[in-house]
Amino acid sequence: MIYTANWIERLQRDFRRELRIRGFMPNEESFIVLMAKTAMDKCAYFRQLPGY
Repeated sequence: MIYTANWIERLQRDFRRELRIRGFMPNEESFIVLMAKTAMDKCAYFRQLPGY
């Protein structure tokens, strides 16, 4: 069984939401740019992880 942190699951949910809103991506590069933009917009993900 694989355990994930809440912030990873939240990021996956945000990815799915963005793709559902856009609906269509013309090429692979635009998909990667959209996922990077989505990940960078989330300031809560930049917090320090314990033990790192």
